Amino acid sequence: MLSEVDKWSQKYTWFRKMTVCFLVILISSVIGFFLTLSSTFISTACLIISFLSVLGIRIGLGKMDEFKSLYVNTVPMINPEKDFKEGRSLAENEELMLSKGVSADEVEAALEALVEEGQQLTQIEEIVVINESSQIEDVEVTEVEETQEETEVTEVEETQEETEAEKLDDVQEESAQQTLSLEEQVFETIKMILRMNHCEVENLSFKTVGKYLTIYLKSRVMMRLKLTGRKHYVLTYLSQAEVEALGLVFDTPAKSEAYTSRVQFTSIAVLAQLEAQIVELYNRLVK
Repeated sequence: MLSEVDKWSQKYTWFRKMTVCFLVILISSVIGFFLTLSSTFISTACLIISFLSVLGIRIGLGKMDEFKSLYVNTVPMINPEKDFKEGRSLAENEELMLSKGVSADEVEAALEALVEEGQQLTQIEEIVVINESSQIEDVEVTEVEETQEETEVTEVEETQEETEAEKLDDVQEESAQQTLSLEEQVFETIKMILRMNHCEVENLSFKTVGKYLTIYLKSRVMMRLKLTGRKHYVLTYLSQAEVEALGLVFDTPAKSEAYTSRVQFTSIAVLAQLEAQIVELYNRLVK
């Protein structure tokens, strides 16, 4: 009988120590929360620890109050914190109980009822803790899944937008090239080549004179191309070896053309291969 009382006293002391420990943890977590506001992860962890500490304190205080109220109502003559101490022997505790007029049957019945209720409360608390833990895990899993879904949807939308924008740019470029005539395309390409080489193109102009497309720089002839008729070519001052070294097709110009070579014009890409020659012609007129 007395051994049960000692067990109750130990449990009561354990819950009191547990409550004090949770109180210390609560204070530490609150201080840690205010000191780590810059870190979202650590501050969130401190909040969770604070919540669990409050829960532990409430459980500990509740258990202590229940033990006190149940034991005092059943055996009001016994003070568990004073009458039953670990330092006393079983005989001393028994003599103390008899001197206070408390029967052994009453104490035993009260202790059995207390133990049963304590077991029931422990089971209920375990179920509550398990449910809360499962709810927290479910919330975290749901948040992670939602974040992943949002990220995937955002990436897909951005990819689709980029693809649509690229297609729109391509369509606009193709439509712009289709609306320009061949002469205008050649002129715009020459301007682009000169811009890439840091040349000013404000004074550039073009005009079709006879069968030739003539490029002017401040009313002075810079280049001539033939883009009509059976043969299309660019008139240059390059030699045959220089033309063939560029991978282009050489043709002998007419004496009236006053150039050293004809470079067969098959597409706009030919002008890109003649980039150095175009820049040189520009620099000659600028100097």
